[in-house]
Amino acid sequence: MNLSAPFICEFFRDAQEKVLPYADYIFGNETEARIFSKVRGWETENVEEIALKISQLPLASGKQKRIAVITQGADPVVVAEDGKVKTFPVILLPKEKLVDTNGAGDAFVGGFLSQLVQGKSIEDCVKAGCYAANVIIQQSGCTYPEKPDFN
Repeated sequence: MNLSAPFICEFFRDAQEKVLPYADYIFGNETEARIFSKVRGWETENVEEIALKISQLPLASGKQKRIAVITQGADPVVVAEDGKVKTFPVILLPKEKLVDTNGAGDAFVGGFLSQLVQGKSIEDCVKAGCYAANVIIQQSGCTYPEKPDFN
């Protein structure tokens, strides 16, 4: 599940609350995470603390674990899992190569999931997510070059 946008966290909290117990993975960016925290009265803006709290929200199954993944633009990606928080560096991009950030979050999630379905590690999932986001922010609009070069 993706937190989607700050206004979703603010104005559709009841709907979010109904589906959250069924989400094993929750993605968002730092702004969405902070709004999510605020509307729940968590009294923290620390992204690592918020990711940890999201990862510990109850699951309907009660058996599986939840993983929270929060992107932060040029700052490290935060992943909370099993009561622990890890950070992963992003691929830094010179400012002159930045064209358009629209779709960066969706590209990140797509890259992440492309590795998750192959049984790869969380680190590999984050690397693929960062690669996909890095490629898309160098394009105008939500487009990819004809042949990506992810390995």
